[in-house]
Amino acid sequence: MNQIIVDWMYPRSLTTVFMRAITNRGDFHTIFEPCLPIYWRTRNEPGVQGHQDYEGWPVVYEEVIDKIYGMAEKEPLFIKECPYHAVDKYIADEAYMKRVTHMFQIRDPKYVILSFWKVIGSQRALKIEDIGPIASSMVFDRVTEMGLHALDGGKTPLVVDGEDFQNDPEGIMAAWCDAVGVEYKPESLNWKPEWRSEYDHFAGFYGDVSGSSGIEKNKEAFMYDEKVVNALFEDLPMLKLLYEHVLPFHEKLYPHRLKPKKL
Repeated sequence: MNQIIVDWMYPRSLTTVFMRAITNRGDFHTIFEPCLPIYWRTRNEPGVQGHQDYEGWPVVYEEVIDKIYGMAEKEPLFIKECPYHAVDKYIADEAYMKRVTHMFQIRDPKYVILSFWKVIGSQRALKIEDIGPIASSMVFDRVTEMGLHALDGGKTPLVVDGEDFQNDPEGIMAAWCDAVGVEYKPESLNWKPEWRSEYDHFAGFYGDVSGSSGIEKNKEAFMYDEKVVNALFEDLPMLKLLYEHVLPFHEKLYPHRLKPKKL
């Protein structure tokens, strides 16, 4: 039975570029946010959601899981998913929780929020759930309760921090490969710029990764200027409130982040 790795992630946390590197390996079939079309229907906010469905992809949770299982019969899978797309369904699905290898990809929610704000252009269009840490924390607690973490017989979480990944992509990817038991392929970290079909559903989110040829440090440079960040939070108080609310959920996962491997 082939491996299924699920990257439970915050959006805007360098998860698409991480998946791009996994795709580039050639030994995993990658799946982009399989329950996102279900979430669009549930949220149903005219004027906010500009997404498109995935052609030929199911929009019922049980059918999505069956699709994943069928694909895993043929080859190993790497799935990136925002837990909030179907968090109640996921944490209640014991069979799926036991079948997959769990990892978590996180990022300081300050950067998540500012990156979101940059691409959507409004603080009012952001919901608490969009940021990610709350739903990721729910899945983390469920995986902990079931003793299903990826390392040390289910006891130790596998957590990748997006900031660590962009600061040392080689070291983090090598450590991740050791953790999940696959060969480290340094060539996977470089590619030709490409617009991929999984970006079609919401084109405004993927300009940076589609134009990239590898992992680029601090691509959104304004977020790393403390004076600019402080000014933005003063001018846009809803962003600051979001940050303060979700930070404790992020801090639960942060101490478990993977340390880079020395190469």
